[in-house]
Amino acid sequence: MNKLLLTLITLFLLTACEEKPFYVANIGNAGSLDGQYGIRDMSVADILGGGAGFGYGAVNGYPGKSADIGRMGVPKHIEGFWAKYEENDKTTYYKISAGIDSDLAEKKIRTLRNYYQVFKGKTGSMQVLVERERVRIFYTLYCSPSYDDCTPKENSDPNHWVEKAPGSVRNVVVLFDGKGEMSPTPFPDSPYEN
Repeated sequence: MNKLLLTLITLFLLTACEEKPFYVANIGNAGSLDGQYGIRDMSVADILGGGAGFGYGAVNGYPGKSADIGRMGVPKHIEGFWAKYEENDKTTYYKISAGIDSDLAEKKIRTLRNYYQVFKGKTGSMQVLVERERVRIFYTLYCSPSYDDCTPKENSDPNHWVEKAPGSVRNVVVLFDGKGEMSPTPFPDSPYEN
């Protein structure tokens, strides 16, 4: 009887200490690093059964266009279409459908959320960045050294996941870095088909 009671108490304590899924972002950005794109259909699903759309139309630059995405959890899948508009009226089309390592993404998000000594921003921005066939998803808390104390805690990033955003002083963690398919003509069933 005592062994059973001890086992149940141990299981209860272990369950109580388990970190629960949480919402991580309510702002979304979509941008590019190499010129004008059209992102008409791009979605990121999360582990909580929801997700957000990042199809903001014409984008240029980083972090690009911004929108309220409601409450988004740790990402688990990305899917979408985008197009690169060249100077010579040529358009190249891209698509992706890929899983995201949500366990690793959650560890990176938790690292950034516990990174700063003073800054207490907890709800951040999920950012989708395209560069030809390459797609990246960043997560940031928008700690800006010009306005905020962004001093990191000692040993807060032993895996070196926190890095500077492209051309920026703000910190991000990269949740996904992958490549989609490329085509000189629109993909079937894409928003560019007609």
